[in-house]
Amino acid sequence: MKVIPAVSIALVPMLCCLLNVPAAAPAADSAAQAREDAIIVRAIERINGYDYRSNPAVREAVMRQIDRSQGTPEFIKLVKRFQPDGIESQLTRSLLGDDRSASVESAELMLEMDAGRKSIRKLLASDDQATAVIETLGLLGNGRANHFLTEVAANADRPFGQRRAAVAGLARSKTGQQRLIEMATKKTLVGDTQLIAGALLARSDDQQIRQSAANVLPQPAQQDNQPMAPIDELAQMKGDAASGLKLFRGTGTCANCHIVDDFGRDVGPNLSEIGSKLSREAMLTAVLAPSAGISHNYENFSVLTEEGQVISGLKISETDDEVVIRTAEAINRKIPIDEIAQIKKSEKSIMPENLHHITGQQGLIDVVEYMVTLKKKP
Repeated sequence: MKVIPAVSIALVPMLCCLLNVPAAAPAADSAAQAREDAIIVRAIERINGYDYRSNPAVREAVMRQIDRSQGTPEFIKLVKRFQPDGIESQLTRSLLGDDRSASVESAELMLEMDAGRKSIRKLLASDDQATAVIETLGLLGNGRANHFLTEVAANADRPFGQRRAAVAGLARSKTGQQRLIEMATKKTLVGDTQLIAGALLARSDDQQIRQSAANVLPQPAQQDNQPMAPIDELAQMKGDAASGLKLFRGTGTCANCHIVDDFGRDVGPNLSEIGSKLSREAMLTAVLAPSAGISHNYENFSVLTEEGQVISGLKISETDDEVVIRTAEAINRKIPIDEIAQIKKSEKSIMPENLHHITGQQGLIDVVEYMVTLKKKP
């Protein structure tokens, strides 16, 4: 006869289940049921090698306790211990919750499971939840998280805010920093996040990372070659919108190519509602690195004619008979096809570089302050 060691009376219901001995009817009172489930779970945790899935009653007790602990630190502990099937939806709720520690731990658990990784990829495809998931992966910063962040940072079709969050997340860990250097070297890092990537890597604790970043992600300098403040710091500075308007229409030459409320030339994008579309950081990037994120339909083309003339600007139209190029002066040049020797899309924006040399750092901040006020009309 097998001798069972003396145990607490409180463990009897659990032992009855384990040994397939009929137990008393389940308690109708939910508080009593919760106490019984907690006892069963604590007992199982002390039994090495026991497969709780082998007994339906025990499995249900475990799952009830996991459900009951949703939103608490115990939830993560129980999921780690029991790794139940089909837990992805609950981990997703925890990942998207307000508890940052629980969010990071939930993401870590999901990345360890095939189904969890699929759930994360689905979340990253959601317009509403993607940024929150990207930020959480950045806080986690392990290899699997960095893999997803790298995919986001290299995808030019994603919104700037998501790619920016992915870059910031990668910059939190040394392995992520190395990935950013590699992406910049291979030119897979989308251009409009290069300034923030360089600024973040310039603060790395690793001297080699800082040196590599300076080579592949150089930061803009002022006209006197003095360094400018990093772009994330520039984005926190406040300017004078009235001064920005004067610069926009005058010295800064912005109105030469952009229309705001019917004022300016129709060469580049209409900026009348730019404050409703871009963050300060994205606006700063557009000015400091105009070729980094050229908008669709605003690519710069160069046409070489048979006579050797070069005409550059936006390609307005192209037919079997002619190509129409709009120059920086807002002049439409119609060039017959039979007079074109070569037409080539340029990687350079039609917008001139180093406009901040004209305005200075404070002038740049003022122009952006003005652009922030350009909101969509109600």
